[in-house]
Amino acid sequence: MFLNIIQSTSRILMGKPSSVNLLVQTRTKMKSHKAAANRFIKRASGLKRKQAGVNHGNGRFSYSALKGLRGFVEVSNKGGHLKKFINRV
Repeated sequence: MFLNIIQSTSRILMGKPSSVNLLVQTRTKMKSHKAAANRFIKRASGLKRKQAGVNHGNGRFSYSALKGLRGFVEVSNKGGHLKKFINRV
């Protein structure tokens, strides 16, 4: 109620929208890119991702070869193809 009184008096006096009304409005937040958020983990040193090649077709791989495909590896920013995802992860 008090806010309505301030807005109406400021419109009468100045003839433009009140600054109180402008302060109440907030900017919408940027949404995260869900596909990138599920694939990458954000770290201080950059992005990390899971190793590829362990889902199927690896029956003849040795144990040590499969062991090397476990865990996470750092993503190189060399190509610049992750520019639009970095801020939205």
